[in-house]
Amino acid sequence: MWAFIWIFNVVALTRSGDAWLGLFYFLIFLIPASTVAVLMLKRKKVTSGLSLDERLRHFMFALQGVVLACWSYDLATTHYAIDVARLATEINPLGWPLGILGALAYYGPTLVMMYVLLFRIKQKLSLYAGVVLSAVALFMGSMNFNAGASNFQVFLATAYIMPEIRLNLLVLLVIVDIISILAVGRFYGKHMLPVHKKLNFWKSFSNR
Repeated sequence: MWAFIWIFNVVALTRSGDAWLGLFYFLIFLIPASTVAVLMLKRKKVTSGLSLDERLRHFMFALQGVVLACWSYDLATTHYAIDVARLATEINPLGWPLGILGALAYYGPTLVMMYVLLFRIKQKLSLYAGVVLSAVALFMGSMNFNAGASNFQVFLATAYIMPEIRLNLLVLLVIVDIISILAVGRFYGKHMLPVHKKLNFWKSFSNR
């Protein structure tokens, strides 16, 4: 989900905002994207032996990451609109930043409850309850994403990169991207076996 949000930002910046910012956002996106791509390729080898039920449980728990990504996007854009651009106000009665506590009071317990239902109780009924909780959490996350996309319009209207530093910043980001991709590929290529052992350790630990 974080990748979708970041690509959404890149497209929006390129079309309606500063195209240079869109390019810089894309180059920054390549740094974590390369790491995630390598980890996903390695993870397929590690999790290929899981049953369908276990994969479903892992998938539903991963959906909580989608929800938290939407919430983080809302927080980041709200911070920019209120604290940086100073062109917006918080409508929550608690104000900003105390308004964060409202969503945190929901997402925190939900995350803990999902973990208990999916990986501690491990019954069919708990799996069905997890589906319901996931649906509600995704609905809440969609509202956060919508609010974040609305706040991002403030960034589109105000963000700007000074011409005298554009080329230097571009060269710097390209160099960082190349180093990051080479380092990630080399590191995880050498350390696949320890990662596999760590995953087995945590799996055995959670089954106790």
